[in-house]
Amino acid sequence: MTVQWHSIDTDSISKVYYRKEGDSNWLEKEGVFNAIEGTDQIVHVVELDELEPDADYEFRLEGKEGEHLFRTLPKSLTRPVKFVVGGDVYVSLSTMRKMNKQIASCDPDFVVVGGDIAYTIGRRTVYKGKNWEFNRWRDFLQEWKSQMVTPEGRMIPIVVVLGNHDIKPTALKQKSEHYIFYEVFAMQEKGVPYRVLDAGDYLSLFLLDSGHSFHIGGQQADWLEKTLFCRENVSYKMAAYHIAGYPSVYPYRGGGAKKIRSQWSPLFERYHLNVAFEHHNHAYKRTFPLKDGKIDPEGVIYMGDGSWGVSPRKPKKLWYLSKAAQTNAVCLVTLNAEKSSVEALNLKGEVIDSVTTLPTRSLVTWNMDRLMEW
Repeated sequence: MTVQWHSIDTDSISKVYYRKEGDSNWLEKEGVFNAIEGTDQIVHVVELDELEPDADYEFRLEGKEGEHLFRTLPKSLTRPVKFVVGGDVYVSLSTMRKMNKQIASCDPDFVVVGGDIAYTIGRRTVYKGKNWEFNRWRDFLQEWKSQMVTPEGRMIPIVVVLGNHDIKPTALKQKSEHYIFYEVFAMQEKGVPYRVLDAGDYLSLFLLDSGHSFHIGGQQADWLEKTLFCRENVSYKMAAYHIAGYPSVYPYRGGGAKKIRSQWSPLFERYHLNVAFEHHNHAYKRTFPLKDGKIDPEGVIYMGDGSWGVSPRKPKKLWYLSKAAQTNAVCLVTLNAEKSSVEALNLKGEVIDSVTTLPTRSLVTWNMDRLMEW
């Protein structure tokens, strides 16, 4: 678990005390801190490792009042694992708060935010004063801290994906690590937003950059192929990214959509991805299972389209859409040993759509020639 917090730049102590719930002795771990460029703030980062699976932990910060609670994921599916995926979040504060309330009530293990998190780039704002961009991130994070707590008081971890309103368009050319997005969220490798989150042998979640800091093809596509190959026997494989390959509102022939379908979709199909969560369109959609650009029961389902805290748009009538609606929605994923379910929830917490997928059961023979090439 990664613990992060902000403080003024004179507070340089980055230490967390933690213990498994019920234990009497506190352990401690010291981390690092980095200045947030253009502000008087620093972000502290402490990585807590060697934690027990499926356990509740208490933690507190050095020099700060209050104790907090988090839970680790199980090593295997001895219980259902739940997480929520949604994108396009902080435009309307009231809408975001309504959706946050519904998400927290589901008691998820974590939440994936699929880009366009605080809308700090490329959008007019009424308070463009000093440090307005950082202050908007702070507003989002403060809402998360206050709302994203389960009924039992457990803090819900956030897992982020990069969107076009989170980083300047020049980032694709400059490859800068110093954008605020990279300062306020922890990455496995700083400045590289695409990565994989593995939980035991039952889940691999591929978190991708749909052309904002890295190209869809090239280095990222090569990494995706290798990473999928090494996880071919993982029970559930899912992906989350921002721009949609199968959009419900934006043009089907748009540049980003075409690249995703040509570079990523064949890999999703080859390695039997269960679901790909897409965003950016400000609507809700679920496609038919798709393979080779056609409806195929053996294909991949694309869901989402990003309508967490925005004004929803009217989706188009398209051949690949099984379900589409002009509504705010997020997706609740529940993993069990026998099957997974994905339910679309609206602002009232109502299930407006659902789909079930099965885990990868059979072992496969590794292609050793392909492995040797890598």
